[in-house]
Amino acid sequence: MQKQFQANISQYIKDPGVESIGVINKRGRITEFVGTNNIPLSDSKKEMFFMKIALRTSMQKDFDEELDKVDYCITKRDSKKYISIPTFDNNTILVVTHKDVNHEKIIEEIIHTIKHSEQFLGIPITNGGKARFESL
Repeated sequence: MQKQFQANISQYIKDPGVESIGVINKRGRITEFVGTNNIPLSDSKKEMFFMKIALRTSMQKDFDEELDKVDYCITKRDSKKYISIPTFDNNTILVVTHKDVNHEKIIEEIIHTIKHSEQFLGIPITNGGKARFESL
């Protein structure tokens, strides 16, 4: 799955300002990763950081029926943006960029890739998965 992920996502790493892209599973573990190890945290704090992203993604689903589904979340810090994109299979894509990157363009391209690539995350997209991204 690692080679497949890298083949599908490596095009975005070439975009200026995109530092890394990873997949976080529902338990907060990085399962796939491409780019630089640019999150300046200790291993234990990185683990907590990834768990926080997975928990936020999970908790936001509690409000999907009333408020609609979350397309993405951004945390902007002094020099970077941390963009999380929920996927149809309970994973979250984490994109780390410089603060001045056009995040809308990157998000749109990644969602397009997910929607049109049956093997993006190593799992075939079902009709439910395709419907998740129809609004973009």
